Amino acid sequence: MRGAADVAAAVLGAHGGARLARALGSVAWASERVVIDPAGRIDAATLPPAVRRLESPRDLADASDARWLLLLQEDEVATPELAAAVVDATTSGAAAYRIARALELRGVTLRLPGAPIRLARRDTARLHVGAGASLALGASVARVGRVAARLVIEEAGSLEEAVEALDADAAALAALLHALRVRPRFSALAGAAPVLAARGGPLGWGRWIAAVLAGYRAFVVQAKLWEARAEGGA
Repeated sequence: MRGAADVAAAVLGAHGGARLARALGSVAWASERVVIDPAGRIDAATLPPAVRRLESPRDLADASDARWLLLLQEDEVATPELAAAVVDATTSGAAAYRIARALELRGVTLRLPGAPIRLARRDTARLHVGAGASLALGASVARVGRVAARLVIEEAGSLEEAVEALDADAAALAALLHALRVRPRFSALAGAAPVLAARGGPLGWGRWIAAVLAGYRAFVVQAKLWEARAEGGA
């Protein structure tokens, strides 16, 4: 049965557990839910009923019957406001939409600059990883709209949890890039800048630590991608 919108919500799985459960729970309104697992770290038996696991990102366009595709990372959640905005966007005329992100950090909401395409008609969408290991949908369409609400990135409960999540995220993104046959590149290392340039809240230690982790995450993604290509004889 269709949900509130003809939308397949695809979440890039990395570590699984509570983070993935929150991300999937935030898009329970979608007509379909898919977990993309290029690194092979997610046990399909742990997923909620009707949530499918997809190993190859190249199969994403053919793995759904929904007209629209919404893309999330494992540490992101779709708020009720975003859910309503997505439903409205799918009937407003554009074929793809940018969705900005906000980082919840020690009780402060940091509004990250930029807005990657995260909602697109399935027949035009393709997975893409940009600078700073930012996940997006590349859509070859002339008209791209923007959803007013934001995806929310949840803060890790501890530094240890943040580092563990960083490694899992980097492994998933590197596996995704390798599956998409993308080569490592130095231009993709600018990961700290969006956190430092985010609006809202002071430039305190929390933001600096988040910025350092974001920059390190982008570096680890490229390092893991180099390793994967070397092991594959590329």
